Amino acid sequence: MPASDPTWNTWGECTKSETTGNSCVYVSLKQRIPAYGKYAFSIQLGADEFTKLGKILHDTNPNWNEASKLVDPGLEQRMPAPAVDALLKMALFATQTLTSPNYSGVARELLVSRYYVNECAFATKELARAIEERDVAAALGLWEFGRDSWNSYLAIVNRSISPKVGDKFEIII
Repeated sequence: MPASDPTWNTWGECTKSETTGNSCVYVSLKQRIPAYGKYAFSIQLGADEFTKLGKILHDTNPNWNEASKLVDPGLEQRMPAPAVDALLKMALFATQTLTSPNYSGVARELLVSRYYVNECAFATKELARAIEERDVAAALGLWEFGRDSWNSYLAIVNRSISPKVGDKFEIII
């Protein structure tokens, strides 16, 4: 029995057809719509700020002060930068939109999305260090790595966003 496509649940065999899919892994609109309402704005704002960081880093003379504000972890009394704040929201959003109440196992898509959130967090922390050291080459490499991780995450969660749920997230170019 493949972990990504269970055929049995607590109540017996799951229904499966070409039109409805597998009822064991279906996530209802009643679960996806509130999650989108809670987290979509923060996630898209974080992606937009990460895009802005890329534009700053690709400039011939980067504004290091502005770049450092975009990856500020917000320790002590400060709020974190939107790109940093979005990381937790990304994990929570993926959990709510990719976890079916009909299946007690963890969906493969959820595990992969969490992996990409961790990669985004790693890139953001290392970017902060590279920006502090004013290392353009390292910062650009880490931004490219972070962009790939953001886009991979967005590609996974965009599959669970139907027009009834909301607008799909824009990828980072």
